[in-house]
Amino acid sequence: MRSIRPLLLALAVAGTAQATIREAPAAPAPVPVPAIGCASLANLRLLLRESKDVVATAVARLTDDKADHLGCQVVARDAVAGIAEHLTLNGSAYDCLTLRTTSVCHWVVAGTVKPTEAVAKPRAGEKSKAADKATDRTSDKPAAPEKSRR
Repeated sequence: MRSIRPLLLALAVAGTAQATIREAPAAPAPVPVPAIGCASLANLRLLLRESKDVVATAVARLTDDKADHLGCQVVARDAVAGIAEHLTLNGSAYDCLTLRTTSVCHWVVAGTVKPTEAVAKPRAGEKSKAADKATDRTSDKPAAPEKSRR
């Protein structure tokens, strides 16, 4: 029986070590790339060209109070309301983001930021109201024809 005790002790220690390894925390999630937005697409392209498309260099320039920011800023991802426009220029794609804090859209490299909300519904205008009237029949009477507009 004495020869079994060291074996059992070794198995218990090995099992505890494996449980500790399994419970080790997973690696932290990768930090998302900062989104640089400019009110002017030309200024965004100029900033990216001067920083040689290195985002860290451009962010360092934007955090420097003495540097010329060209009207650009680091865009907070939770401030994005949607995408107003999309443009492809010389093989590079750009999105103009609508922000909750301002009425001016900011140009960013396409795919950098995804809007958190769903796409806005189209506005209901005169044409959609007429279509609703034609499809929504609660009586047996035929629908009156629409008057043509000139």
